[in-house]
Parts: sequence; C-alpha cells; structure tokens
Amino acid sequence: MPKGKPRKEEPRTMLTFAQAAERLVAEEHVRSMGPEGLRKLARTDPEWPISAEEYGTTAGARTLPYERVVEYIRTRSKRPGRGPDKAPRQQKQEPPPTG
Repeated sequence: MPKGKPRKEEPRTMLTFAQAAERLVAEEHVRSMGPEGLRKLARTDPEWPISAEEYGTTAGARTLPYERVVEYIRTRSKRPGRGPDKAPRQQKQEPPPTG
C-alpha cells in the first residue's frame, strides 16, 4: 500500500469488455459495439484514457472502469471512416438488342 494519505476516488464500476460494450449499446451511447470493437479502440486509439494500472481482473477476465469508457465515448474525436458512398448511383445500361 502506498504511503501517505489515501486519495478519495469516486466508486468505479468495473466491467469486462463484453459487459461494457453491451451496456454502451443498452444506454444508447453508441448504436452498435461489440467487445472486440472496444478492445480495438483500447489497442489503437491514441486518445484511449485508461492506463494499464487502471485495469483489473475478475475471474480471469480483464475489467475496466466503465465511467471512464463512457466519458471517452462522449468526448472522443472520431477518425474518418469509409462511410457511405456519396456519389449518385449510375443507371445500368441495357445491352443492345440482338436480332
């Protein structure tokens, strides 16, 4: 235990990646999210706010503070993705009649 006065922290809800992803969708913070999508954000996004020391373990599964995840989702800057095609659709050309 570290020396000095203990810090008062707000209680944290520690969830697995699967539980956190499911809850993000249920609480409508995101339209869709799976545990692998959340793991990918944790691995690749330089803005990911949770440090290695903040993760926990429950029954062999890695857990993370859910409140920090919600804050991150609300404030993150979204990287441009592929998105829908914005070009107008071209009509199919009929083959010339053979006769």
